[in-house]
Amino acid sequence: MSREQRKITEHELHAYVDGALDGRARAAVEAYLAENPAVAGEVEAWRHQNETLRALYGHMAAEPMPPRLGVYRIERERRAAAGRWGRAVAAAVILVAISGTAGWYGRDILAPSISTRADLAATAMEAHRIYASEVIHPVEVWADEKDHLQTWLSKRLDRSINVPDLRDDGLNLVGGRLLPSARGPAAQFMYEDEAGHRVTLYIITAEEGRETAFRYVSLDRLEAFFWTDEGISCALVGDLSRDRLREIATQAYEQLG
Repeated sequence: MSREQRKITEHELHAYVDGALDGRARAAVEAYLAENPAVAGEVEAWRHQNETLRALYGHMAAEPMPPRLGVYRIERERRAAAGRWGRAVAAAVILVAISGTAGWYGRDILAPSISTRADLAATAMEAHRIYASEVIHPVEVWADEKDHLQTWLSKRLDRSINVPDLRDDGLNLVGGRLLPSARGPAAQFMYEDEAGHRVTLYIITAEEGRETAFRYVSLDRLEAFFWTDEGISCALVGDLSRDRLREIATQAYEQLG
């Protein structure tokens, strides 16, 4: 590959196989494949696999969708599951508050209601569960387009959102995506360490002037620290120790401010 040619991501290769690239992007992928025969062979195998699947199951595209796969039914089930998560996280948050483990650097606390904090934690943890295990599409925009990712999500949240650099904590940016939330658009940034452990930072808009200390919750092997500052509410989620996650959360907080 020539020095001037940009790196082609696996996401773009799959989009090429699916016929989802425009002329310039398609030409860039084809030039890359011409100089990388091994990758070209793998892409051709993907294409053959798609053709085989279409031959075997293409007729099903004309069949009516089973009721269990209906969009509205899935959405209702998702909301019901999120409600159960919210109640579980609310209970966990209350226990954390009673035990006196919440708090950060001894700052005064101006906390939102338990339900609001529980909703933030529950939604962030559920989003982590869905996307952190993804192999092919864990993010919408990859780390090599960090500037675009930052501009795009800042515009959608109507806030200036910095993408924290967590390399000092051993975490490399994977990328990010736009998600829905009860308060409007939400941003999710994903990071990964050398061992493959992933951490996600979930961000939504918050009331101006509202500021809270760090809060902590642990549920089903996931840990989360969440807080509100500078017009945004954030939740850092990962399957890491509490102390390590607190260090990462502190770095993210300092860079987002």
